[in-house]
Amino acid sequence: MKDPSGIDENGNPKNGPFELYFKNGRVSCQGEFDNGEKSGQWKYFLNNGQMQSSGHYKNGKIVGRWEWFFKTGEPRATGGFDDEGQKHGAWTRYHSNGQLWDEGRFEHGKKKGTWQVYNEAGELVKTQNFK
Repeated sequence: MKDPSGIDENGNPKNGPFELYFKNGRVSCQGEFDNGEKSGQWKYFLNNGQMQSSGHYKNGKIVGRWEWFFKTGEPRATGGFDDEGQKHGAWTRYHSNGQLWDEGRFEHGKKKGTWQVYNEAGELVKTQNFK
C-alpha cells in the first residue's frame, strides 16, 4: 500500500477525515489531515480487513505509542516514538506464534539499557546491554 499524500488532486493540502480503500472495497487506511500533514489517530488495514497498525501522527510525524499486528490479528510489535518520529520508550516484538521475540527501551532512536531476546518457544536466548 502506498502511503497517502497530504496533497489533493488540485495541489491543495488536505484537511479533515481521510479514508483510502483497496480495490475490494475494504478500508486500507483512515485518519485525518491537518493542512496536508497527518494528524491524530491513524489506522492501517490489510486487504482482508484485519488491522495492520495503529497509532498517532503530529505535524506529519509518527509520535506516541503504536501497535502492529500479524495478518492473524496477533500482536507483532508495540512501541513509542518521540516528537521527532524516533523510536522512544518501551518496545516489544513478538514471533508469529505469539511468543515474545524481544523487549527493551529506546531513547530518541537508540537502544538503551537491557534488551532481552527470546526464541519461538519463549525461552530467553540473549541479554544485551546498551549505553
